[in-house]
Amino acid sequence: MTDAFQVRTGVRQGCLLSPFLFLLVVDWIMRTSTSEGKRGIQWTAQNQLDDWDFADDVALLSHTHEQMQIKTASVAAVSASVGLSIHKKKTKVLKFKTKNSNPITLDGETLEDVESFTYLGSII
Repeated sequence: MTDAFQVRTGVRQGCLLSPFLFLLVVDWIMRTSTSEGKRGIQWTAQNQLDDWDFADDVALLSHTHEQMQIKTASVAAVSASVGLSIHKKKTKVLKFKTKNSNPITLDGETLEDVESFTYLGSII
């Protein structure tokens, strides 16, 4: 047997808690980053939809370009506070019925505009 050592951070690979803890963190990131105001889309008379998320696939929703820029920066900042980052090359922007052609940026980099994208196997 090896000498005892102190575990400082992390969860053992393959631990059943690992995916659950990750989902808790992603949920906290989304709640924290969108808690400062209504920046999503109106879903029902009483409810607003800020995002779609499943595991590590997240789609942010917003009515305006300005709100989307704020939301993107907020999600990135809150994610960074827990050691996670947004993969800029995999991040796409889909604009629907907008006249604003300005790009959404993240850390000074322009995110790619697309006409459609696949989310959880469905073309959006």
